[in-house]
Amino acid sequence: MATPTSPEGGAPTDELGRALLVVSFAMLGGVVMIAVLTLVALTDEPGTALDAATALVVSGVFLAAAWLMPRRLIRPWPASTAPDPVKAAGQLRTAAFLSLVFSELPALVGMVNSVARNAWLPVVIGAILSVFGLLATAPSGQRLRQWLAHLESQGARTGLRP
Repeated sequence: MATPTSPEGGAPTDELGRALLVVSFAMLGGVVMIAVLTLVALTDEPGTALDAATALVVSGVFLAAAWLMPRRLIRPWPASTAPDPVKAAGQLRTAAFLSLVFSELPALVGMVNSVARNAWLPVVIGAILSVFGLLATAPSGQRLRQWLAHLESQGARTGLRP
């Protein structure tokens, strides 16, 4: 049986994208659970404008990192590089996971801030922006094909099928 990273016939990006999409939705469920459990555990205090501003700035930084990280990690392979579908799929998977992690961090930081300040607003802001980030940066087949094209942009062939 071929896995998304097995060299038999190349690893289709759609198959890898579907596998990573399952992880994306699991992380999305985790963000919702973080928000709900934090809201249940806290008082009715929303927090201050400073709490909201801090949550927005921190979330913005993490979402920018989630958006920019894959391009920083995925460097074009030189044309002389031998095809290595396992290595290429590993690079795509690493970029996808880091993007997902950075997208989820606003909810986690919001939870910590909410618990520390006993206010619910930071976790709500973090969760909303995490959901947006996870949906916007989810490693779909199309996004993986774009990253693969970037890997092969200098003429190298990775051995992966688009």
